[in-house]
Amino acid sequence: MRYAFALLALLIPGLAQADGLTGQHALYALTLSKLRTHDITGATGQMSFDVVDGCAGWGTTQHLTLIIRNVDGTLNKTVSDYITWESKDGKTFSFTLRESDNDGKEQIDDAGTATRNPDGSGLVTYTTPANTTLKLPPGTLFPMQHTEALLAAGRAGQKFIAPPLFDGTSADGAQATFITELGYHKPEKTAWRALDNVASADVDIAFYERKNDDETPNFRTSMRYFEDGVATGLALDFGDLEMTGKLTRLTIPPSPCAGK
Repeated sequence: MRYAFALLALLIPGLAQADGLTGQHALYALTLSKLRTHDITGATGQMSFDVVDGCAGWGTTQHLTLIIRNVDGTLNKTVSDYITWESKDGKTFSFTLRESDNDGKEQIDDAGTATRNPDGSGLVTYTTPANTTLKLPPGTLFPMQHTEALLAAGRAGQKFIAPPLFDGTSADGAQATFITELGYHKPEKTAWRALDNVASADVDIAFYERKNDDETPNFRTSMRYFEDGVATGLALDFGDLEMTGKLTRLTIPPSPCAGK
């Protein structure tokens, strides 16, 4: 169920140019909103993640639990953990992702480090599985840079951008993404006081395999993305099912790097 990691990765906040926020702890409740298959009758889950400002880079720890009810009444439980470090200069990105099934048996165990050149090309070196390398095409962005790019597009009034993304969640390296900017909001009162003075953008993001000419995305999502990196109002389309993600808890710590 590797697509679960796409959900995790896209929520890594683009904080590289955000003012007044150096990290966050957020909790989302996931509920089923639509089914396109007869094999599944229900789904629910929870996702949490923490962003820590390491001054020289951003560290994230994310955890997802997803429970799917099959037509025969059995339940499939997937537990996913995704840990990353991205340098603020955009040159280095390290990742570890693990996923286990109902019995706690590990199904996915990937880890490695990616490096970028000034033109966005680069190289991914895996430590798990060992002795595996992948090249990154020019223009590739790491997750923080990717989110900052879509926020910058919203500020500039651009409607579409399509930067390649490498986040460590695909075995095929960088993914193609197509981002549609649906609107940009000046600061306004929200359900969360910490977000009342923060501008935001409504975005739709589709993820594709770069080696495949299929026009159907592997994963698609829409959300309201705030300039401080918080996402609300998630709509998550996995193809055979759609889920919504509601932000239920948000904590924003003070910056440990002020004045450094």
